[in-house]
Amino acid sequence: MKKVLYFNNLPSPYRVDFLNELGKSFDVTALFEAGKAEGMGIRFNWNLDSVRNFRVRFLSEGELHEKRVNWSVIPFFRKNRFDEIILTNYSYFTAVAALIYIKFHHIPYYMETDGGFIRSDEKGLKKKIKTFLLSGAQGYFSPSDESDDYLVYYGAERSRIHRYPFTSLWQRDILPEVLSAEEKQICKKRLGMAEEKAVLGVGQFIYRKGWDVLLRAAAKFPEYGVYIVGGSVPQEYSDLREKLHLGNVHFRGFKSGKEIAEYYRAADVFVLPTREDIWGLVINEAMGYGLPVITTDRCLAGLALVANGKNGYIVSAGKAGPLAESVRLILGNEETAARMSEVSLRRIKAYTVENMAAEHKKILDSDK
Repeated sequence: MKKVLYFNNLPSPYRVDFLNELGKSFDVTALFEAGKAEGMGIRFNWNLDSVRNFRVRFLSEGELHEKRVNWSVIPFFRKNRFDEIILTNYSYFTAVAALIYIKFHHIPYYMETDGGFIRSDEKGLKKKIKTFLLSGAQGYFSPSDESDDYLVYYGAERSRIHRYPFTSLWQRDILPEVLSAEEKQICKKRLGMAEEKAVLGVGQFIYRKGWDVLLRAAAKFPEYGVYIVGGSVPQEYSDLREKLHLGNVHFRGFKSGKEIAEYYRAADVFVLPTREDIWGLVINEAMGYGLPVITTDRCLAGLALVANGKNGYIVSAGKAGPLAESVRLILGNEETAARMSEVSLRRIKAYTVENMAAEHKKILDSDK
């Protein structure tokens, strides 16, 4: 069985799921820089008991350090230890050290990316360094056309780029069919949603996510409920809600996975007003529940999965007016909403952990 090394900074739950599935086909060793990064505001609900079909190694039992090299990484990349090597990071110092070692010793490897935005202001030495780090892989795993362009901009050969469906969903997580209006009303009642139609947002209360934009948009559709699930609410968001007299906006705090699932089932449209998301797995999740999606032109998951006017809308980041108009276009027309729900569910069916692992297997088995 082919031996595969998969190097990543942290063991996020969706990667553990993916590696468990990939481990059915290969002898996989997952190498993580650390097990946690609470100092960076990153917390994962996972434990070693969830590791079943692969080996796991940690370079550090403590916190992840972005700007410190852990030299114990080097022995893992010595020639002939593994048949295939997959790297997923090129910015943290330990990952950079591993990349330089690999390049210097002419060791073949793959680079996997969740995505990236081209920085037009990134020129000169900074771009040259990034191009050095991103170029030269024997192959690239990319989740979207925009990610392909990003890789090519920084030196990858387009012929070496392979598509894979980036996701956190198992096949069982995707609804077999769109919920009826009656089923949604039952869910709304269970969650204490008073409004007939509900807009859902899921994510941290940080500036980048753009919840302030959604609040300004919500003032333009007071008849629809807006429910944001995202942990503790900073005072600035509560103040904005009060300032705009938004009786239709509800902050629901942190919820478990099962609780969030109820909100997806109850919602009528999903909104991620992000100023920038290098992917955005909540888009996958929302579509798995058959929701129309509204997001921005700075969300790679949206650009890859949302077809404008088909299963939602892509709007300009930071613009409340177009966001509000898109909500009204969907929720103001039952036929449009139903059609978009069906398209979302149909488009997301290929984005499963099973298919994600299968595409990796196909590439690793065939690419020479």
